[in-house]
Amino acid sequence: MVEQGLDPVRLARVVAALASGEGDPRPKLCVASAAVVDVSAAGVVLILRGRALGTVCVSDAVSETVEDLQYTLGQGPCVDAFHTRAPVLVPDLDGSDVQRWPEFREGAMAAGIRAVFGFPLLVGTVCIGALNLYHDQTGALTDDQFNDAVVVAHVASRAIMGWQSVAGPGSLPWQLEHADAHRAVVHQAAGVTSVQATVTVEDALLLLRAYAFAEDRSISAVAADVVDGTLRFD
Repeated sequence: MVEQGLDPVRLARVVAALASGEGDPRPKLCVASAAVVDVSAAGVVLILRGRALGTVCVSDAVSETVEDLQYTLGQGPCVDAFHTRAPVLVPDLDGSDVQRWPEFREGAMAAGIRAVFGFPLLVGTVCIGALNLYHDQTGALTDDQFNDAVVVAHVASRAIMGWQSVAGPGSLPWQLEHADAHRAVVHQAAGVTSVQATVTVEDALLLLRAYAFAEDRSISAVAADVVDGTLRFD
């Protein structure tokens, strides 16, 4: 049964593109997403209770860099798409009308990205994350591109839920273990930092993010140093 509002022909084409080939379905999901919408790169992020759990997949090294930047800063199109439950469209990151995410915009443009488009991953009324589309040229999505992106986000959310449905009770499917491990080390480091710096866990996470941004490192790399004791905040 086709969900109301989705073009069945478009849906069938997207499903076929995302289902083609063999091997690990995660990178294929993002590579196919970028190809279907005709943009430079794509990434899929899981978010729970407003906090990013980690990246499910990226299409290339550029999208990996930008997704790490979003996770480190806690800001960007995926965060806004999650909170608003609506697409976040920025056709020109350097436009004079763009005031949000100053650090993210700076880092994304340094990586060669000129436009970003975030689409919520919705399952009914519940949002489980975001599909992020990146382009190395400025310009708005065409109507066809926008409609394709909506369908891709729909298919991606169902794919993730499908992976989870075959996992055992209380466990994660192997496709999502990397995202969970990514989250776990960051929150473990936040707990350690909160004790060292005598601050709340929330403030410790902000401290880790600020340090990672200042040092031009990913928050997961900084967190790993905190957990193994090579970096302290006391």
